[in-house]
Amino acid sequence: MTDKIPVHNDELPASGIEILSFEGLAESPDIPHRDDHYMFILQRKGLSVWSIDFKECTLEQISLCFVAPGQAHHYLESKNAEGWLIFIEPKLIPGEYRMALDSFVFHQRVIHAGEDHPVFTLADLLQRFITDGGNVFYQSILHSYVHTLTGVFAASLIAEPGMAIKTGNHKYQLVIAFKNLIKQQFREVKQVKDYAAQLNITPLYLNEVTKELTGFIASYWIQKEILLEAQRLLFYTNMDVKEIAFTLGYEDHTYFSRFFKNNLGITASAFRQNNHYLSNHRH
Repeated sequence: MTDKIPVHNDELPASGIEILSFEGLAESPDIPHRDDHYMFILQRKGLSVWSIDFKECTLEQISLCFVAPGQAHHYLESKNAEGWLIFIEPKLIPGEYRMALDSFVFHQRVIHAGEDHPVFTLADLLQRFITDGGNVFYQSILHSYVHTLTGVFAASLIAEPGMAIKTGNHKYQLVIAFKNLIKQQFREVKQVKDYAAQLNITPLYLNEVTKELTGFIASYWIQKEILLEAQRLLFYTNMDVKEIAFTLGYEDHTYFSRFFKNNLGITASAFRQNNHYLSNHRH
């Protein structure tokens, strides 16, 4: 265990895409870490168990799941599992697909798919294309595969019961920009008005648009990001509550403790006692 969650940066090849089969997954030691890219888990059979942001995600038989950049995760176990892990740099995924994906980070759904789901055909074609290489239009075709695969994946998320999101043009792009700013600045910037100023709009309009497209006002998403990061640090590290509060931009750790309890209904210390990876990690 460490005082921080390791971050794996710049691990992908120059293309920004890598696809691996499940073979050897059980023999690969894995510790909690973050990536700077997306990981798509496409399972065709068997069972695999993953820890994603301090929650166990069990994939049974034909299932889909993904891990977004910055999420703490690691592989736990598998049994007769077959499928692919596809790693993709965020810049290669169209913005509207990224917003759809990122909207579900807090839900962390596992999609139970049919054997004829097109994402498996696309993954197979993508793996063959990368293996063959040498095509004069290699980069363009590769990006087309990525656009199609991630679009199909995102559409499957949106089709899940109760998980639809609204899309649009200017408003949609505005919410994408807002959420990107939160990811980059939530430790330093915590007020809706400060994000609105960066987007050259009023706080009222930012709240209206965010509520219209996501169902929640802007402050909800700021607080959600802070709380999620706090839970990651409590679960995966040995940092004490004061250190975590300071890391998240709170000079007054008692204020942070009240904020945590008021929103989650449990103290930060109690959350750690109930969930700490150090005490409960699996072998």
